[in-house]
Amino acid sequence: MTTHERPRVAGADPPLTHRLPSPRAPADGDLRSRLRWKSPDAIVVQVGGEIDLCTAGTLEATLAEHVRACPGVLRVDLGEVRFFGAAGLRVLVRAHRHAEAAGVHLVVDPGRSRAAVRALELLDELEPLLR
Repeated sequence: MTTHERPRVAGADPPLTHRLPSPRAPADGDLRSRLRWKSPDAIVVQVGGEIDLCTAGTLEATLAEHVRACPGVLRVDLGEVRFFGAAGLRVLVRAHRHAEAAGVHLVVDPGRSRAAVRALELLDELEPLLR
């Protein structure tokens, strides 16, 4: 008998095992973004779906494209986001730095998305560490 095995008692239930939850399956491109408003002074982009490692690149490319247009304000509406992972937070941090360098004011609005609200709350807590 090895040290991790225990003798079994006849008729006893097998021991309960504690398992970690299964990892979340990546969303294959389940990110929607659309331009809601565009003027020389402001751009509003609405984002919906899931922001994870598989979709973060698409979001980053979308935000970079709008920052290159150099509006006074770029507003990102996350009200329809169902999942917001760490990769999305990295995208927002990079987009903020890119926008600052271009003289664009980046506004991120979580709307009614609980996932976006939680992610932005975490980002606010981590902000001192990111400087």
